[in-house]
Amino acid sequence: MPEKSLQELQELVGERRQTVTGLNVEAGKVAEFARATKNQNPVFYERKAAKETGYNDIPAPLTFTRVGYFPRYRHGDDDSSFGFDLGFDPERTVHGEQEYEYGRPVTVGDSIDGVTRLTDVYQKTGGDGRTLTFAVLETTYTNQNDETVVTERRTRIERGSDNI
Repeated sequence: MPEKSLQELQELVGERRQTVTGLNVEAGKVAEFARATKNQNPVFYERKAAKETGYNDIPAPLTFTRVGYFPRYRHGDDDSSFGFDLGFDPERTVHGEQEYEYGRPVTVGDSIDGVTRLTDVYQKTGGDGRTLTFAVLETTYTNQNDETVVTERRTRIERGSDNI
């Protein structure tokens, strides 16, 4: 069980937190991310290739917004990964699911901010009899024109302790 009760966690459902501030999309960072993810598509490295493909500038790879979770882009004093202190034990927590919904492409020159909302918290009993606590979070990323560029949904799962 998390350090917080299910009721305490459910009271947080619907709350929003500014979690990413000022993620400036730069050509060098896009190329570095593309290299790190082994993506050799020239649109991520060359402005000419990007424009020939129909982009107005070099696009960022689809999961580039994950860079927003690096400490330098976190909002304020947020030291959690997702903007909410769920009370989950990191040693018993796994990443359960993730999905992306894309709006306008993220391109070089954009400045990205993200707001995360806790959308659901629930529990199930695992096959070993332990309680599994699920937290579903949704981050909406917007650019400098307040256009939604990406909506990311992810599920965190904490497995109950060995003391059942």
